[in-house]
Amino acid sequence: MEELNGFRRRIKKYFHRLTKSEKRIASYLLSDYEQAAFLPAAELAQHLQVSEATVVRFARSVGYKSFPEMRRALQEIFRVKVTPAARLQSKLADLDSEQGHVLSKVINMELHYLTEAEHSIDPTEFDRALEILLGAPRIFVFGLGPASLLAELVEFRLRRFGIPVISLVESGRDILEQLLVLECDDVIIATAFHRMTGELVALLDYAKKIKCRVVLITDTLEPALKGRADVILAARRGPVSTFHSLTVPMAILNALILAIAKSRPKETTAKLDRLQELRSAYGLDVVGNVD
Repeated sequence: MEELNGFRRRIKKYFHRLTKSEKRIASYLLSDYEQAAFLPAAELAQHLQVSEATVVRFARSVGYKSFPEMRRALQEIFRVKVTPAARLQSKLADLDSEQGHVLSKVINMELHYLTEAEHSIDPTEFDRALEILLGAPRIFVFGLGPASLLAELVEFRLRRFGIPVISLVESGRDILEQLLVLECDDVIIATAFHRMTGELVALLDYAKKIKCRVVLITDTLEPALKGRADVILAARRGPVSTFHSLTVPMAILNALILAIAKSRPKETTAKLDRLQELRSAYGLDVVGNVD
């Protein structure tokens, strides 16, 4: 596995052979590899005002077989160097550099990311995701670590609508047992950020094998997972090297949940009315337990 110093030595070794445009790419990668690690070739080219062909050629010029191989190397460097503690320290430094109360600063940060999400998600793709979900007899929701909270939220809400939902929040080989009940007519909602885990790879591979459709919500993994999900919704959460919240992906999931309810108003309200009847019948309609 290549480390940051190794990457720097590689660039230094080949630097004298590079064209002017390629040297611009090299300088950017050395100064801002954390962002570049998750950019597709076209987006990196646009950012640096060079052609996509130049970006692809640059990767080969510094000894990689392809641009995807170079990007994978940068992503590994990022994962080794940018630890959870480093991300938190980066965010605390940002907060210290701004005026105002910490609550106001965090709220403004989240509002900024939510505004970005509004423009980064194609409404047509959102509608495609909704159509897929509406046609599913069962919905499986995948999320590991902090993202497991998102899976549990979706399971809780949709179950109240009378929709069979199974959350996939187990790590390691335990998730494989849950996949055994997955069928081709089911649909998976997968939430995954920054890292391609073994569980995510297994989930997507098995879904493809049995022709089960997948709706993926991610931030930086879209280029790596293109073609492995039926719909990808971009949940941009700010710079990859800083502390992140779940506000943006949660907003996207809430929109999907409400869109499902809006598409099935009678069925949804009937199930919620039935839930209230059961609460009353068994004396479980306690104010403290009402959500």
